[in-house]
Amino acid sequence: MLFQSKINYPKKSSIITQITLWYSSFIFILVIGVLIGSFFISKSIAENKSEKNLEAKAVQMSQALAKGHRYEAFEDGIFYSVYDQNGKVIYSGFPKGFKKDLDHQHKHKKKLSLFSMENRTFQYVDIPISGKNQWLRAIRTVDRLDKQLTELLFSLGIVLPLILIIITVGGYLILKRAFRPIQEITETAQFITQNEDYTKRIITKNNENELTELAAVINTMLASIESSFVREKQFNNDVSHELRTPVTVILSESEYGKNYAENLIEAKESFEVIHRQSLSMKKLVEQLLELTKAENPLSIQLEPLNFSIMMKQLVSDSSRLLDNTPIHLDSQIEDDLWIIGQQTLLKRLFDNLFSNAIKFTNNHISISLRQSDNQIVFSIKDNGLGISVDDQSKIWNRFYQVDSARTKDSQSGIGLGLSLVKQIATIHRAKIWVDSKPDDGSQFTLTFPKLKKD
Repeated sequence: MLFQSKINYPKKSSIITQITLWYSSFIFILVIGVLIGSFFISKSIAENKSEKNLEAKAVQMSQALAKGHRYEAFEDGIFYSVYDQNGKVIYSGFPKGFKKDLDHQHKHKKKLSLFSMENRTFQYVDIPISGKNQWLRAIRTVDRLDKQLTELLFSLGIVLPLILIIITVGGYLILKRAFRPIQEITETAQFITQNEDYTKRIITKNNENELTELAAVINTMLASIESSFVREKQFNNDVSHELRTPVTVILSESEYGKNYAENLIEAKESFEVIHRQSLSMKKLVEQLLELTKAENPLSIQLEPLNFSIMMKQLVSDSSRLLDNTPIHLDSQIEDDLWIIGQQTLLKRLFDNLFSNAIKFTNNHISISLRQSDNQIVFSIKDNGLGISVDDQSKIWNRFYQVDSARTKDSQSGIGLGLSLVKQIATIHRAKIWVDSKPDDGSQFTLTFPKLKKD
């Protein structure tokens, strides 16, 4: 069985889920890092600000006391105490848990100090009171500052996870929408596999992004596959159609020769028919293979080619076929005309057109190669019976012959020559057409892009 009715892929998490988990984990780690970093940075800034504020408040209070202002034991979160020169407390303002008899630090040229007791930390500074044998101690509880930072961290710890959840859910929905074209690509591929419908294409939006480009590339690939499938199907149909007659004739003649031929002459006649049909089959297969090869341009290498030299050689060689015939050949070929092409295919193109002209001309064939603007124009003309207007659009079809009965008389072929010519012209980006009227001959014309030589 070539295709299964349903494709069973291994179960795995979708790429949308994986990406969501990846960036959610990254954001979570980033948030934790931001919280920790914010805490320590905020603490450092707050402590530095608190120290400067404590020093400034202590200086202000000492100046106020020096001027005789009223003593305040507590103000703006700061406790104030006044000592005499001997370290005896004159005015007492201490927070709970602070040791009163600590040495004053201005003697040791220190200002700010820390004191911890009973799981509490205090920050204090000693400032002399100008004009008096006294000094001021300003005390702040550090635990209060830590509490504020902890409350801030707690608030962030509540808000940021909510933001993380919103980002995760929103990101998942955005990714799901963004990856919708991939789902469409998958569905299209499954449809093609299950139904063998190679005409199906991925619908692309007008958005220019990587997924649109991917869909366009896959559509191009599907078109190539469809083209190959159609060519193979056409090839099989053509072969079966065209081989049916010669095979039937061969079987009939061989059976007649075996069962009914009474003498050598009758047997020889049967052998001649068989030989003639065998040659026809050989020619058919060869031309079909050439046509199939020409329909795959990726395998054909084009290169710069002096078309003038090539045509002069072909005309010279082909003119010998007209020896001992009433057909007259004349040619006009301009020099140094270059194109991008493949010499073997172009030779086949010329041979098919020339042999076609020989078959149907009365007595004259003319060939020309010239330049017109940025194009190289090649034409071959005969003065034969011509082609009707109705038939001119059909002569490029495989196996089509102007003779509607499609009989194999002495001048008929198998109807592949012009189809191959058309395909070779397409490979070379050349335009081809025929100008013809009944009883007025036919002229086949091709225009090739000119190669500019530096």
